[in-house]
Amino acid sequence: MAPSYAISVLLDDDLLTFNRVIGVVRRRNVPIAGFAMGATQAPGVARLTFVMQADDASVDRLVQQLRKSFGVRAAVMFPAGDAVTREIALIKVRAAADRADLLAVVSQCEAAVVDESAATCIVEVAGAAARTEACIRALERFGILEMARSGAVAMRSAASSSPSPAPNNPSEAVL
Repeated sequence: MAPSYAISVLLDDDLLTFNRVIGVVRRRNVPIAGFAMGATQAPGVARLTFVMQADDASVDRLVQQLRKSFGVRAAVMFPAGDAVTREIALIKVRAAADRADLLAVVSQCEAAVVDESAATCIVEVAGAAARTEACIRALERFGILEMARSGAVAMRSAASSSPSPAPNNPSEAVL
């Protein structure tokens, strides 16, 4: 099995740049675990993060191609083992006849009930993918009606990266 890498891309926060970056990734035809995109500390700059499994050379070529894309400010790859990776999931389950049983499972998963009605509950779980998977398995006995999961958001671990000087321009944020 090929190793997993986290790819982090800082790009202009506009649809055209996003489409270009996704096009580059799509043309590579490599397995992607999921995309997550959101704002950064710099106005007008977004961070796109995804995890992929591929050999070192394929990942390196992809990152080099991303760096050359118009609107991309920076792109880096790092082994998934050197990253802090988190995701969020919302899971709608049937409300249990014994709510105490459902709440015990939610508590054990370190999750939270964020919405509920007489018939359903929506549970939010955030953390590592393995934790999310374990919570989903624990909630299956109540009957999962619907589920939404974010893609992985990843940053290089503080322990695995050396401190970098602050950028002169906030748009040159360190990945």
